[in-house]
Amino acid sequence: MSEIFPDKFTPPERTIVGEAAALLSLLDHRSLSVGQLYVEHRQIASLSTYDSFAAALTLLYGAGVLDYEEKIVGRS
Repeated sequence: MSEIFPDKFTPPERTIVGEAAALLSLLDHRSLSVGQLYVEHRQIASLSTYDSFAAALTLLYGAGVLDYEEKIVGRS
């Protein structure tokens, strides 16, 4: 699993916070299903795992940045 925050040895794109930022950029002014969001995220971050994707979604949802309604994820 990815680290939470970047450090000297871990680049931002390999962290939960970095993946969360990438997900927010994908959701800019639109809403997607979780499956479609994962497919688009994998095109950008091919080394990302589903576990780190789910952790980034959980972080964003817990922080109140994302809404989830009827299988669709969007920014609050």
